[in-house]
Amino acid sequence: MSRVSRILLAALLVLCSPSVAFGIGVPASTASPPAAKNPVQPPGFNNTSSHLTLGTPTRSDTFAPSMSLSTTLEMDRNELLGQKKRYTLDERLSKVEDSSKKEQLLIKFRSDIEVQLSELKSEERSASGQFNDQEIGAQKYVQRLALIDSKGKDVERSIEYMISKRKDVIQFPPDEWKLRTDLIPLQSRIRDYAARSFRGEGDSRSLYVAATEDGVVLSMVNGNQYIREAYRPDYRNVSKSSQLSISEVSNLTVNSYPWIVKQSESGTPHSDTDVRYKKGASKTLIYYSQGLTEAYLDTGTEKIYREIQYKLLTGNNHVPYGTAIRNNSTNLELTVNRTYPGGPLRVELTDSSGEPVQGKIAIGETPVGNTGPSGTMWTVSPRGTYTVRATHNSETVNVTLTPYGIPSTNSTSGSPEEMVGTAQI
Repeated sequence: MSRVSRILLAALLVLCSPSVAFGIGVPASTASPPAAKNPVQPPGFNNTSSHLTLGTPTRSDTFAPSMSLSTTLEMDRNELLGQKKRYTLDERLSKVEDSSKKEQLLIKFRSDIEVQLSELKSEERSASGQFNDQEIGAQKYVQRLALIDSKGKDVERSIEYMISKRKDVIQFPPDEWKLRTDLIPLQSRIRDYAARSFRGEGDSRSLYVAATEDGVVLSMVNGNQYIREAYRPDYRNVSKSSQLSISEVSNLTVNSYPWIVKQSESGTPHSDTDVRYKKGASKTLIYYSQGLTEAYLDTGTEKIYREIQYKLLTGNNHVPYGTAIRNNSTNLELTVNRTYPGGPLRVELTDSSGEPVQGKIAIGETPVGNTGPSGTMWTVSPRGTYTVRATHNSETVNVTLTPYGIPSTNSTSGSPEEMVGTAQI
């Protein structure tokens, strides 16, 4: 595949349809121990991009968000409050002729945005702390992250509105990119998906969530793409200044992903670096054959502190699949490809002649979907030893497995629960 084709393929990841069919892959070998500073290889997989890790999470779980009236009402209420603030400012600006008074109104509006951002960051820290301390479950935690994402979108609308009003007050400094920098860890595709699911929009898919005192990881499967996001606030230091050039920022970021660099025909993968963000933050999009990595570098610590990855699960350049574990003790054959905690889990169901079977799939006692006409489906792997169950007509077949990087346990049934292990996720 040419370099241009790979770039176009990776760019299409963010637009791919959930209806795309799934394919078959090959296993990869075990990864080396993680470095302390940079993103690391997923456990059990060398032939794919490394990712930002939390180390061993304090707590993890899987959860499929669905319609929540209370969450929807709270999101709607917040949206109305945001609209009211903007309408109020618009009315006040229309009644003022003096430019300096207009500037004061805009400064007050900007200060309100800064307060909102500070409150959202505090909300996220509180939610993560309560999840880690077992005070709330995965459902409540994901609901709160979805609310933060929804509120972040309203903040973004307020920023854009404020900028649109600047044309009337030339001397007003909107500090747009300082504000947008604070939004970086608060929004993502997965959080947006959760927010829409709580509104009853779209189908319900399993999410993997893991957290420590130093960050959070979320992952999901969307059609033929695997999405994983990670945030490490301990890798962020807004008080540490840096005078890195654009090329230095780009090189630091790209070279944090040595497998991508190695796979590039030119030795330098195609990437776009945006240094408009403030407070020592920069964004780099790295395109490669298997997908797209959106990485945010703190130029003071020189570490990736925020990362969102999109990886193809099908096609000629899909991510590698782990070792296939099979059970053909009935007229059905169930094949599950081993992966790491939160990683993409491939499930295939066939009959005794190898023809695809449409069956119901559950992990433990929790339904996660159907294999469909292709006989395959994707979900995300929980942490710890678990059992995948496939049912067709009156037959049931099981496969029990443990993710890469996790010691085996005796737990083979029940809902997917947290298991203590050593995987770098």
